[in-house]
Amino acid sequence: MSRPTRTLQGKKARQAVMTGVRSVYEPVAMSLGPHGKNALLFRTFGRGTRITNDGYTIAENQEPKDGAVRLAAVAFREACKRTNEKAGDGTTTTAVIAGVIMEEAEKLMSVSASDFVIKEMVSAPMLRAAILASAEKVKEKIKERSKKIETKEELERIASVSVENEKLGKIIADMVWEIGVDGFVDVIEGYKGEIETEVIRGMRFPAKVPAKAFVNVPERYTMEVLDSPVLLTNYALDNAGEIQKLFQSLHANTSKLIVIAPSFSQNMIVNMVNACKNGYFIFPVAVSSLRSDQFDDLAVYCNAEFIDKNKGKKLKNVVENDLGFLEKLIVKDTEAREDAVALGGRGARQLANLNSTGGVTAIQERIGMLKGQLEETKEQQFKMLLQRRIASIASSIGIIRVGDATQAQALYYKLKIEDAVYASKAALRSGYVKGGGLCLKEIAEELAENDIVKKAILAPYEQIQASIAGGVEITDDIIDPTDVVYYAVEHATQVAANLLTVDVITHEIEDAMPEDGSFAIANALIEYVLTQKRQLGQIKENDEEMERDRLKGLTLDETIYFDGENLL
Repeated sequence: MSRPTRTLQGKKARQAVMTGVRSVYEPVAMSLGPHGKNALLFRTFGRGTRITNDGYTIAENQEPKDGAVRLAAVAFREACKRTNEKAGDGTTTTAVIAGVIMEEAEKLMSVSASDFVIKEMVSAPMLRAAILASAEKVKEKIKERSKKIETKEELERIASVSVENEKLGKIIADMVWEIGVDGFVDVIEGYKGEIETEVIRGMRFPAKVPAKAFVNVPERYTMEVLDSPVLLTNYALDNAGEIQKLFQSLHANTSKLIVIAPSFSQNMIVNMVNACKNGYFIFPVAVSSLRSDQFDDLAVYCNAEFIDKNKGKKLKNVVENDLGFLEKLIVKDTEAREDAVALGGRGARQLANLNSTGGVTAIQERIGMLKGQLEETKEQQFKMLLQRRIASIASSIGIIRVGDATQAQALYYKLKIEDAVYASKAALRSGYVKGGGLCLKEIAEELAENDIVKKAILAPYEQIQASIAGGVEITDDIIDPTDVVYYAVEHATQVAANLLTVDVITHEIEDAMPEDGSFAIANALIEYVLTQKRQLGQIKENDEEMERDRLKGLTLDETIYFDGENLL
């Protein structure tokens, strides 16, 4: 059942749009640059507070109470979100550019046509067209200035600027340089009070050992298997008799077998243990959460035939050629939550040994397909899952565990490191331009004085300079990823161009909250106090608005009391 709605039109709608834009733009802009200010933010579910200067996080926390204003804020935040999805950084620059465009457009639209420098830009649609046309020119100039990353030192400069710490920048750059563009870096919370890093050169997937009897390296709580064929299936292995016949048929040419399946019955586990006693070593791996497409990834890595029940394939028909191969498999026991690691899959070895004929391996085809899906995917959580799968099948995954003396400090660095990782990968992919707003400043200086986006693309540089007294020297070693600057301009201009054409806002009227009545009573008391003060000559008429703001900001320790007639 739909809620009742409220509609604003004309000037009121445009005012709501600008209020919503400023509610995001102004706090986010303050965080830009190496001397940007931090924001203290709430966290849901009673998890305490956090301090950050991550523009995306600050933007996502802005939720104005008024429904119309909130709609505008959400629409404006969309630009920051899209830049974050495309480049993983640059959300603050996006907000600054979009915010200034909106401010400038509002000035132009608030004067009469005779005052316009460019008279044909009187209407919002014409302003919109001018903004988008100018944005295309700016984006072309950004591409022209882009340089390819040639050395790890250049990548260190990118990472150090983003994370605002040279030591952390080197750690991040080393990892990203090692795993490459297709690699995935997972930034997670650490528990040792320090920054830890790890690069895994094998494929990772969620799995566990279904019984402790198969944990053959007890000091590390793992089951480890060397040089073994692999059977992959999404059948639940519960028919001990049928499976035993299969194992016997495969036993002729091998003494060991890794079996990866969703689950194993107790009878199957017993039979496998007994088989080990008789010299046929079967290593079960339970993958209850693995989806069919992830099975396909693993099959390509191992060069195995995936026995998929959904496609009518039968276990009883499995032959030796259906088996894959792994040089090593490491699986944690049932109480651990770490992913299994597969090393030296037959498919991966084919990739490493690719000859000079220009042929394409199954792994390369699979990676190409996943990259295509990544381009078409909009939801960030699914994009990250695809990035993990691409990195996993390419055998390049990095882990950065972020710990510090306090949880608040660890969370602060975690957000900064995530941005630096994305910025470094973006630079590897698309190159870099001058940083600190210099690239856009140089382009702005080439634009005509009456260009609608000139002041906006100059704004990031000016905001950075304003963040510290005397300004900031932007040296040649300050560089930014091309993608970050490019997408900041693209998304900022698009959202601003569309929002300035809004002349009608319709939003749902939400149910009244209990505290709304308390606020209404408080406002009535404030007006009563002002009336009393005015009658008693305690306030001048010109000071009434200032006194109203002061009363609204009173704390509980400054409660107002009345004796029924006079203010006490």
